[in-house]
Amino acid sequence: MSRSVKAELLDSLDPKDPDAIASRRDLRLINRFMGNYTWFESVFCPQCVARNHCLEIGAGGGELAIRIIRKACCSTYTAIDLAPAPEDWPESAFWHRGDLFQYPGYHTAEVLLANLVLHHFTDEQLTQIGKRISNSSIHKIVANEPCRRPAHKMQLRLGKLVGFNHVTLHDGCISIDAGFREDELPQRLGLDQKIWYWKIEETLMGAYRMVAERR
Repeated sequence: MSRSVKAELLDSLDPKDPDAIASRRDLRLINRFMGNYTWFESVFCPQCVARNHCLEIGAGGGELAIRIIRKACCSTYTAIDLAPAPEDWPESAFWHRGDLFQYPGYHTAEVLLANLVLHHFTDEQLTQIGKRISNSSIHKIVANEPCRRPAHKMQLRLGKLVGFNHVTLHDGCISIDAGFREDELPQRLGLDQKIWYWKIEETLMGAYRMVAERR
């Protein structure tokens, strides 16, 4: 299965469209089924003694951000997304509404978070993101993305049993096709093995997880 990046339906819908609302609800369920938020907390919370400025790209509805912020796992938290900040966004954190490729503050961040966002980008775009990271003060990357296995499409179809919206079922398959295997993500980001080391995990529930740190 070679990697394929295509446009998703949700990206073309008005945020107030009923299908968009339903799909975002489904995404919260998918994050729960995959254990994504719990995994991010397991990576961060044991290290709360050494708190850093965290930057989350593609923060979506802010669910992950709010969980991390409430646990005080970061000294400062900045989120980037094309959507506006959620209504319950904490005053102690920053929300930058805009294109992550245009964001000027990578140099102030120390830890980069990405949850189900990097698979949206082509290899060339991932290389651009990787250059921004490598030229910044970011010393740790924590990323959770879809794992590109056909079996996970079968798992996704089971979402019909809990009422997944048709947009979710369509976009989920596209996301899996655009996901990663083995060392593909650090390679697409252009991380230099002389400077970075990383650990990759692929779960039975369809998650591809990478923690990368500068040597």
